[in-house]
Amino acid sequence: MEKITLLIICFLVISCQKQSNNESLLEKENTFLKKKNDSLKTRLKIANDSLHVLKGQFSWYDSEYDNVDFKKKGIKDPEKFITDGLRSKPELIPIKGVLGGTISFGQIQLLGNKYLIAYYDDGHIEGKSIYQYKLNDSGKLEFKIVGSE
Repeated sequence: MEKITLLIICFLVISCQKQSNNESLLEKENTFLKKKNDSLKTRLKIANDSLHVLKGQFSWYDSEYDNVDFKKKGIKDPEKFITDGLRSKPELIPIKGVLGGTISFGQIQLLGNKYLIAYYDDGHIEGKSIYQYKLNDSGKLEFKIVGSE
């Protein structure tokens, strides 16, 4: 009987030690994962900050200085006004849709206060053009193709 009691006590001691070792391993793993997570958060913040700087650095259009005359005429968001104006004139796209596709403007980027570059496609063919734009005396936009690719 003593042997069985001694065997049970040994088993309990060994089990407790294994559980203690498992808890210690879990604590170490949790500490490692927390440090790794903090490191990844820091890297993500640095990457996001870098993208923000790069995004602003390569902009050809400065909303503070370009098209001030539009703002003076009561147009609060000249960039949107201009891009919406071009989108409303698909006849200015120098190619026609093929295979039943409807060609339309996609990305439009203003290049200062006189020019813009516009991408267009119909799902089958694509192209891009540089347009000159201006606001006429009656407050309407006028566009002229400068070049296409």
